[in-house]
Amino acid sequence: MRRLVVLLIALVTLLPPAATARDAERAPQLPDTPVARQLSWLLAASHRLPLAESEMRAHLSDPLLESLGPDGLNDMLAEAGGTNGLSLGSYRAQREPRAGSEAYALLTGGTGTHHAVVVTDADGAIASLFLTPLPHSWAELTRRAAAVAPDVSFLAAEIDEPDDPGEPGECRPVHTLAPATPRPIASAFKLYVLGALAEAVHSGRAEWDEPLAVRDEWKAGGGGPVAELPAGTRLTLREYADHMIFYSDNSATDHLMHRLGRGAVEAQQARFGMADPAANLPFLLTREMSQLKTADYPVHADAFAALDEDARRAYLDHVVAGLPVPDTIWSEPRSIATIEWYASAADLCRAFAGLHAQAAQPGQEPVDTSLSLMGTRILGLDTETWPTGWFKGGSEPGVVTRSFMAASATGETYVVSVLASDPENNVSDAATVSELLALSAGAFHLMQ
Repeated sequence: MRRLVVLLIALVTLLPPAATARDAERAPQLPDTPVARQLSWLLAASHRLPLAESEMRAHLSDPLLESLGPDGLNDMLAEAGGTNGLSLGSYRAQREPRAGSEAYALLTGGTGTHHAVVVTDADGAIASLFLTPLPHSWAELTRRAAAVAPDVSFLAAEIDEPDDPGEPGECRPVHTLAPATPRPIASAFKLYVLGALAEAVHSGRAEWDEPLAVRDEWKAGGGGPVAELPAGTRLTLREYADHMIFYSDNSATDHLMHRLGRGAVEAQQARFGMADPAANLPFLLTREMSQLKTADYPVHADAFAALDEDARRAYLDHVVAGLPVPDTIWSEPRSIATIEWYASAADLCRAFAGLHAQAAQPGQEPVDTSLSLMGTRILGLDTETWPTGWFKGGSEPGVVTRSFMAASATGETYVVSVLASDPENNVSDAATVSELLALSAGAFHLMQ
């Protein structure tokens, strides 16, 4: 199987010649945005290959056209669409602030269903494109997942309805690959921060609309809206949570952890049923993790890793707190086996189940709101079949994780989680992420 790379995502419904009027009525309609217009062109173009270079140059950015080569797009569309070309199965656009420039879709063709990612540049040209086939079976999914990185876990599970509505449902595995093996999870740890915030609200120790001022000493590297705000700006805890989940804003995360206390997040791991919460003690701030992996690296990282829990806490307070905060992230894997946040795919499923139970409690609607901001739109899943979707991913050099929860129109709730890591190579590149998205979308299809 060959991975297809194309630029992502703008969808207008164009059907193959044999489509009926009834098919046209039921097919998704594309909005009038630059990315959707480009997706519409791709769909139409797949029915009249080969395309001339002049036509491709009118739609693709120069860097993308150069990377694909003179025959790259023609080969990609021919391989995916077969003799009858591609048609639109479902389309999802990115929300603000990038609405209209990035989209995800599921396209059907002669070789099956493909996950499409289409991104347009400021001029409306396709700047990035991925077209990746969905797996036809669990066996194919396992084979492809295992090929992504040296260390991979995968879990597709159904969350059973609990006997007590206030308690989390149980994760019932449907298909697995090393589901209980703890692995670095990068920003997926923020699920536990969100859970700790919801628990604090439930117990009366915090309020979703409680204001909290931005503090420079609580900011972390990695960008995001909160890092750009001047000190003293007041946001509600709900706004910090939205930034933490949607933008994966590290500064928003650290502000919440300071407000809640490190111990509250540590306790939330056990509350969500993590098999080995001690692996994350003390639970690092994102600022601390960045400091350990940049300041005189690997001196502080190695020193910290060699200590027991109590000594680590002292090292964070007396040494790491005084280290500089980097403006840029490192580009190669650094100490991912010792300086990270760790969980298994099964742990993350239980975290989603716990958050699902929290979101169902009166006054806890912001849990659902935060996790739905991105939702399953990056999988391109049809909203009629999957009306509710949550997402949290994570990445750093050498680590990439993608985890989803989706509720079907018929009432079932499923979780799909894939964790990949490589201590020697960066596996968080766009092509690898597109493969993980296709595998995740395929898992939801296989569970239907």
